[in-house]
Amino acid sequence: MASNLSALTGCIIESEQERYRIAEIYEEHKHALLLYALKVTGYNHTLAEDAVHNAFLSIIISKDRYLSIDSNKFQRLAFTIVRNKCIDLLRKEKPYVDITMDMLETFLESNEKTVVEQVMLQSEYDKIREYLMHIDETSKQVLIMKYVFGMSYKEIGKKLNMTSKHVDTRILRAKGKIRKLAEKEKRQDITFS
Repeated sequence: MASNLSALTGCIIESEQERYRIAEIYEEHKHALLLYALKVTGYNHTLAEDAVHNAFLSIIISKDRYLSIDSNKFQRLAFTIVRNKCIDLLRKEKPYVDITMDMLETFLESNEKTVVEQVMLQSEYDKIREYLMHIDETSKQVLIMKYVFGMSYKEIGKKLNMTSKHVDTRILRAKGKIRKLAEKEKRQDITFS
């Protein structure tokens, strides 16, 4: 991967100093980013390598922004870029009906939130995950595709062999069921208070 990276970026890097700095950054972060990409892609080694490769290409293209920042800030930004590249590759390669709840967790992780925000988000996510267990698998996948991946009804329909109208109906029914479960739990909490 490193040799391909240098071959593809040779014309973008203007000086030997930039080449050295990029190689240094790459060597420092490649293993952590590859491990993260493996987790996001469900341990698909090929997709993970491609995601890290594509992320470094993006970083090199915008090198003025990334070469001057400290290592910790760079790593946080690089994780975000790698996650986005993984999602792009998964959208192209993987049928969405096979997306697991563990993959959903990975997409919802964020290094940019404070500890309090992460705890609150995790608490909300745990509730949503619990509610999702009470709806059928196809409706669950449709919700994930719409609200996690931001796909249109038409894109979802194409992936799942449904009409846009059918996707819309699935989403409305699934959201309605989740809303009822949340309201029922809220009423029970009030009763026990």
